[in-house]
Amino acid sequence: MTISNIQHLNGVKLSLNHSIQNIFIQVGQFDRYAIFDFYYGSDAYLKYGTMVYGNVIYPPSQRARLKLEVESGCIGNDDGIVFLDGALPDLEKNQMLINEGFYARDIVRLSTLDVGPIKNQYDNPEIKDIPNTVNVKFNSSGFDGERMQLMLFRKRIEENIPLIPAEKRRYYSLIFLLEPGEISEQIKTDIFTNPLTGQFYDDVWITALKPLLTIGDRESNPMTKMLNDALANRRKERTNFICRHLGVAPKHIDNLKSSNNNAWMELMRLLYSFEPETLTLWGWTQHVYWDFERFIHIYLRHYKNFLINESSKGQGTGFQYTLKDIRRIINFVLNANKEAIEGRLKVGKGFHLQNDNGYYYNGNYYSLKIDPDGRLMQFHPQDNL
Repeated sequence: MTISNIQHLNGVKLSLNHSIQNIFIQVGQFDRYAIFDFYYGSDAYLKYGTMVYGNVIYPPSQRARLKLEVESGCIGNDDGIVFLDGALPDLEKNQMLINEGFYARDIVRLSTLDVGPIKNQYDNPEIKDIPNTVNVKFNSSGFDGERMQLMLFRKRIEENIPLIPAEKRRYYSLIFLLEPGEISEQIKTDIFTNPLTGQFYDDVWITALKPLLTIGDRESNPMTKMLNDALANRRKERTNFICRHLGVAPKHIDNLKSSNNNAWMELMRLLYSFEPETLTLWGWTQHVYWDFERFIHIYLRHYKNFLINESSKGQGTGFQYTLKDIRRIINFVLNANKEAIEGRLKVGKGFHLQNDNGYYYNGNYYSLKIDPDGRLMQFHPQDNL
């Protein structure tokens, strides 16, 4: 949206100090932290005060259009609305900056505040690190992960944070492991037993037996076969799903071992160890979760380090992050849209971001789809235009 680059304030003509193009060149294309001072008495001044600060927000199509304009060398000098991811103490004004913004014509001064090297992450094709993070080394020796997980489940139940069915089985399976006397026959029937087979679910045995069999001689332990059978069933079921999902035969999964052993090893680890989980916990009233099917869809279709050439489905747009960071990126996007997501889920509706409504983070726009029951259906980066 552009208008005349001259405005009148109390009868005085004011020139356009910073056009939409100039703002993009100086701060927008690099996602630099910007400080905008407004003309005294201008519309933006009356709405927000003397200054605002934060990062400029661009829909993908606008960023692409400005990028092409700058690269062409034929650069305009247009007025228009600037939307800002504001960092003001006044949360209501921050929301107004996102939804309503302000006109470029109201800007008297543009300053920047850089906390690191200036980079254009939007045009960076390499694997990225999540900015402003510190890796803390943790020694897990002597750490009782099962007991800690049981404590977290109990805390969630105490605070009325629901457990999805797979988590509920894991919760009772941990009690079965750590406090076996607390498991009633009713729980075994209602929670542990698969009504289609009359047998315990495989994940019950995996949760309850795996910790016991990591110590001592597994070959002489009579429970080893039960665990191995459960793990084999899990691998078979999940491999069959992958084959259907990608349109490949099991032999193509096996061939991956010789063509890309690192990818094969990582896939095997995920087949055996991935557990469905709730992605949103503390502070949320409506919750988003993923199961193996949706997780593996994201992994198979959008993780750059994994590709089966024989797949009839191909690959979608790829994450520019390592696998361990993709989970964190998902949470950044969910938390950034928390209010809108909860508002939709609360009334039984799903939530969807795509195309020009995609959420921007660190050089990529992301599409997101959540079912009305909170199941994460899609999450992937969009093609940068």
